[in-house]
Amino acid sequence: MTDWLAVRRESNDALPQMLVQAIIIAGVLCICELVSAPIYVRMSGNAFNILPWFLVADLFAVAFTYTVGFILLWAVESLTDRLDIPKILPFVYALAGLIGFAAWGYAVFPAVINAIIVPAHGIALTSAAKLGIGVNCAAAGFVAFFFGAILPSRLASRRTTVIVIGVVTVAFAVLGGIIYGLTISALS
Repeated sequence: MTDWLAVRRESNDALPQMLVQAIIIAGVLCICELVSAPIYVRMSGNAFNILPWFLVADLFAVAFTYTVGFILLWAVESLTDRLDIPKILPFVYALAGLIGFAAWGYAVFPAVINAIIVPAHGIALTSAAKLGIGVNCAAAGFVAFFFGAILPSRLASRRTTVIVIGVVTVAFAVLGGIIYGLTISALS
């Protein structure tokens, strides 16, 4: 029986695999939020600017990754640990990301957008817009978890690179939290 606190590493001097996966996923989701920011701004009726929304979206994408994302990574690892499916394993991770981030995106992002635009006398998002956000988040989750499955072996030994990506994602999330807090306080 193995120790339940043992973590997988690519080598003895590499960072833990699941930590590297989560940091990669957070980084990819930040890039996806940058690409998606103009779409969300248009859906909101141009109620906010692209850069502040990008940072607010990063807050919730990074929060997802470092909480729910870790749970999804653990679940996929636990369910597939004894299976010999190396060629389809990235797609299993991607499917978990698709389902997880779609549900998160469908529930959280419209609520955040409506919390900003409705108090500012804007019109709440339609059901179609909410569904569009969910589909967009599904695609982002698929891509992020796919890269989270295929890149750790290449990046795990590059500690500085992984740490910089992790710090940047947390910095974006903190800036997003500040912007979101200032926005909500200005609207109340």
